Amino acid sequence: MAETLTPVETGGTTLPGVRVVTATAVCLIAYSHLFGLWPNRHGHDSELVVVIRSWVNQPTGIGEDFGFLGVALLLLAAGYAVAGVDRWSVAVRLLRRVVPAVVCAVLVGALLSLVGAEPLTDAAVTTPVAAAALAGLLVLALRPVERGAPWLAVLVQLEITCVLVMAGGWAAGAGGPDVLRLLGLVGALLPLTALGQVAWQVRAGRLTAARGVGLGLLAVVVLVLADGMAPDLAGYWHPLGGVLALLLFLIALPRGAALASTRPVRWLSSRAVPLYASVPVVGYAVTGVLANGVPLLLALLLGTVCAGGAAEALHRGSEKVA
Repeated sequence: MAETLTPVETGGTTLPGVRVVTATAVCLIAYSHLFGLWPNRHGHDSELVVVIRSWVNQPTGIGEDFGFLGVALLLLAAGYAVAGVDRWSVAVRLLRRVVPAVVCAVLVGALLSLVGAEPLTDAAVTTPVAAAALAGLLVLALRPVERGAPWLAVLVQLEITCVLVMAGGWAAGAGGPDVLRLLGLVGALLPLTALGQVAWQVRAGRLTAARGVGLGLLAVVVLVLADGMAPDLAGYWHPLGGVLALLLFLIALPRGAALASTRPVRWLSSRAVPLYASVPVVGYAVTGVLANGVPLLLALLLGTVCAGGAAEALHRGSEKVA
């Protein structure tokens, strides 16, 4: 008999493997934003980062200083988590933890901008948040379909993704509405959340391995299609980063108990959402302010510490709200 897992056993970062994935993803994103992007934009690239780009990022095609790899891992974990959310009440409890972090990050970013700081609010930061939110809404909306035919629910999501991607590609090429172009960019990330859902369905015994592989291949095809149709994504090789993230996710999923029990991994994984918000907003801005008066490495380290402190405050605040 196939193993049946409850949402509590499989949702969020409960499984050790998912904890390790989310902790790794947050570290990759922090490295990309603070140690890669900020120095690059301000002409202060360190020799170590340049060496890593030359010997790792460029030959393997994993661009953006591992930033997209980290985002892809988080979206896989998010898809895995929302697949186990079977009731709107559970979704509301999750939103009570996520929404305050996002709202506070927006407000802090606005305040920092007013005082002359420079928070990072690019589409590369905001688009994954929109993709995760849309994936959660689609999962809940298609829950009646999923109960009868899990494979069909994932297939419908991939069809919706194709529509969004094609609409975004048309808008980018023909000068259509910006909202369609932005929806296309959001849709380009949805295959990653779909892959996370497929992983949960297979582990929970709701999908056979054969159907899971078939849906996974289809999601990868959609990821490749999106990369080709969105001009904003040209040159980044996101499908390669997405496939590598999937392989790492599947390897880590049934493992990682030893690492997941360590205090740093527990802290990083339990505060993944606040860290995702605080690193580009607080850490990036603080680094920019301090770099004018202290050595760059010290500014980067202090920016990282401030981002961690802000994430801890956001986490404790959301715990009280929830």
